[in-house]
Amino acid sequence: MNTSTSVHLRTLGSGGLAEHYADELPPGPLTTAQLATAVPDPRDRGRYLRIWHGLYRREDQVDDLRLRSVALARTWPEGVLRGRSAALLWGDDSAPADTLPEIWLPSTRRSREGRVYRYGAMSGSAVTELGGLRVTTPLRTCRDLACDLETEDAVVAVERVCAAVPGLAGCLRAAAAHPTGRGARRFAAVVAAVDPRAGSAESTRARILLAAAGSGGFSEGHRARIGGRDVLLPLADPAARCVVLTPGGTTGPLDGPGSDRLRTGLRRAGWAVLVVRGPAGSETHPRSDPHSGVVVPHRAAADDDAGSRAFEVLRSRWPAAVMLPPLIGEPAADPLGMWETRCP
Repeated sequence: MNTSTSVHLRTLGSGGLAEHYADELPPGPLTTAQLATAVPDPRDRGRYLRIWHGLYRREDQVDDLRLRSVALARTWPEGVLRGRSAALLWGDDSAPADTLPEIWLPSTRRSREGRVYRYGAMSGSAVTELGGLRVTTPLRTCRDLACDLETEDAVVAVERVCAAVPGLAGCLRAAAAHPTGRGARRFAAVVAAVDPRAGSAESTRARILLAAAGSGGFSEGHRARIGGRDVLLPLADPAARCVVLTPGGTTGPLDGPGSDRLRTGLRRAGWAVLVVRGPAGSETHPRSDPHSGVVVPHRAAADDDAGSRAFEVLRSRWPAAVMLPPLIGEPAADPLGMWETRCP
């Protein structure tokens, strides 16, 4: 009995062994010729699914932008992955699930469903290799993102790449200082809005939304002393005494284990803590809970309170957001309002 047949027998009626068996097969993307050579048994080839004509993935592999970008690069080895495909490989995790893979080709080709072909001039200095794939450099990738995407999406994507590529933010600022070529002004505008300290895509979106509504004092990197502890704040406006917690990114001291004490310390010092919850555009509105301290001021926009105004702005996109207001009248850690905050 050959090894393949033996493995088939071992997997019958056992899900765990079947998963182990799948791991023994080479992962995709594989061309038709590669699949025939690497997996000679027709029964094993039945464990593969078609990505598009001539390319296949193993059935347990996720059919996502990364897999399809690699498949596109295998289809056109003379091409260069660009845009969202290149950004993903450089560390951008903000692309929607249905994003199509993109590749630059040296000459025009007939377009195909489910992928994006780009043409035009491509300098050799804009191309590098990453994991055996030809991709645009981080700098060129960010410039393409600025030209191709809506401004907010472009800022988010560029910040995620900057977070993964050390020194890129400085290179972007230098390039934007002397903008030339197609989309130069748009590129400069995106770079001007980039904050490489952003902890997550949602934090970036919240900052851009607040700035567009006139609350431009929010930024990352502020520090505060809470109960004798030096704490790095997420998105915050010290002048307005307001901090915003958003989902995604690395868990910080204000939303991790033991965060209740730190949040309470901020609120006793006169700070409002805004917590972004739920998906954007959710129709679920939270109710006030006097026991949790959560307040939903439906007419806060009319008040002369920066925290309440910021909360209304955030709730316009994230209806499930909640506000933890300052604790007025409780023992204050900072009774005179001289709360220590500073930027790095």
